[in-house]
Amino acid sequence: MAAPRRTKTSETSWRNVTVSPLIFVQGGEEYIHTAVTESVKSQLKKDEPDTEIHQLSAAEYQAGELQVLASPSLFGEKKLLVFAHMHKMTDAFLTDGLVYVQDPNPDVTFLGLHGGGTRGKRLLDALKKSGQFIEAKPIKSDRDRIEFLQAEFRSARRKIDAEALRSLADAIGQDLGELAAAANQLTADTDGTITVEIVEKYYGGRVQATAFRVADAALDGQLGSAIALLRHALATGVQPVAISASFALKARQVARIIDAKMPPGQVASALGMAPWQAQRVTATARHWTPVNIAGAIELIARADAEAKGLARDADFAVERMVTKVAGLAKRR
Repeated sequence: MAAPRRTKTSETSWRNVTVSPLIFVQGGEEYIHTAVTESVKSQLKKDEPDTEIHQLSAAEYQAGELQVLASPSLFGEKKLLVFAHMHKMTDAFLTDGLVYVQDPNPDVTFLGLHGGGTRGKRLLDALKKSGQFIEAKPIKSDRDRIEFLQAEFRSARRKIDAEALRSLADAIGQDLGELAAAANQLTADTDGTITVEIVEKYYGGRVQATAFRVADAALDGQLGSAIALLRHALATGVQPVAISASFALKARQVARIIDAKMPPGQVASALGMAPWQAQRVTATARHWTPVNIAGAIELIARADAEAKGLARDADFAVERMVTKVAGLAKRR
């Protein structure tokens, strides 16, 4: 009996995919392709240990293969047909796929993996309408990385401090597989809220050139260290917009301390941070006057806009910001 058909495209999160006759993943993020495949395999094997699993390539497909593989099993075993490289599918795969989608075998799970593009558009549209559709978009922004990590820790029911989250994202870079592995390690090896100290314990060597450390060095007036950290950070995947954002946060913290003229003991509660963080900001504030920190904030705002697209060379824009901010910190 044919599986119920959906009347419109229904996108499913790759974290929530379930076993069904038709599952289609489209996009260039290989980690999501792998995660969906492993999740479906695990679910099938849990319910049906004898499930037949076939790993195939749509780029090497020969006419008639799908119909043969999807035919009912002699002993009624479930089947999983994983077709990779659908973005390179043969004409035969397109033809047979269009026929199969109209009447899929309910005892077979068809999992199609498409790397992106429009190859086989008629089949892609049919799969999106009839089955589960998972978009595998590559990470393109700093926000994407943070949201991915937040979801990983939320899924594991663990809390992580905002600064720890930022440090971890900057330390690992953009590879989803590495980000997921890091989150899994911290979840498995630690208890309670994950703090920046824990992140540095595990990934200290990679955290040394984070955006926050660049900001700390520049706001302390250490131009040479700030430039060296900046160039290493950019070379290891930290985005210019992450640099400008960290400068904006640190500069605002310094400005609040200077403007309020608050006693050291009140800084932590006023800024909503841990005592050790408050001590760090207080020490940085000694390098600044109200006039100079206001000037620095203007420089940072301009660089942030440039990093987000106003400048042709975002790397140069943030390096110029680092140089000028560090210079202001020296002149009191």
